[in-house]
Amino acid sequence: MKLSIYLPASLLRSLSVGKAIMLKRLSIFALVLAGCAVSVTQADATFTYELSGSDDKKTVKQFSIARFFVRIDDPADKERYLLYQAGKFFPLFSVDQAKSNYTRLTPAVTPYMSPHSREAHGVDQAADEGGTKQASENRKKPAPKLKPTKKTRKVAGIECRVVHELLDGKPVIEHCMANSARLAIADRELITMARTFEMARNREFGWLGIGTEDEEFVSVQSKDLRNNTVLQLTAVSTSPLAEGYLRIPRSFTEIKTETVNTAKPSTSKKAD
Repeated sequence: MKLSIYLPASLLRSLSVGKAIMLKRLSIFALVLAGCAVSVTQADATFTYELSGSDDKKTVKQFSIARFFVRIDDPADKERYLLYQAGKFFPLFSVDQAKSNYTRLTPAVTPYMSPHSREAHGVDQAADEGGTKQASENRKKPAPKLKPTKKTRKVAGIECRVVHELLDGKPVIEHCMANSARLAIADRELITMARTFEMARNREFGWLGIGTEDEEFVSVQSKDLRNNTVLQLTAVSTSPLAEGYLRIPRSFTEIKTETVNTAKPSTSKKAD
């Protein structure tokens, strides 16, 4: 229930002037406290997930997010990373730091937005939320059927709700999902994480994670009930990202290909 500094006229008439003023002041104070609580959420966020399978091999994925942009690193391969813009034209780039080059993994949509430019990384919210119909249709697939349960648990110290992903009416993946408040991050970064999981699903990366259709919850744990593959959040950081961390250096060369690379990321060495 939202607080209001305005009280019904009938109630004001029944109160002394002093009590009415006191109630107004208390309401204003409560609103100020609520505003302070909102400001605690951080703009930058870094999620660390661990992906493990039945063969006991583990892969770590690190998602560094600032507003619409996410950099995806695999600590096992420090030379390469993925860079994704979760808005506007939804471009995905594979960057090779050792060779000082990058490749666009998604079809170009005009007008072309360079991953080097400050304008690209300062795209406004209206452009992001509107995007283009073509880009939106290209990234969208039918949303998986999710069924919430009454169960909750804690993953990496974060309380989450157990949600079943259904296939033909039967649970195939068990997710535990949390919102931005539980993760102590801004809503914008949570939306970007949800869209990153959606992109990974569309490209069949096998990361299991998912966001709800309204982009208000994301997986902090996902278990494939068919093969016991598990994706689990191990850490969340809200430390500010370094300047230029989500930008491809201008000195890097673009490697253009006639066909878009749709290869799945390696589970051991590469994120792309």
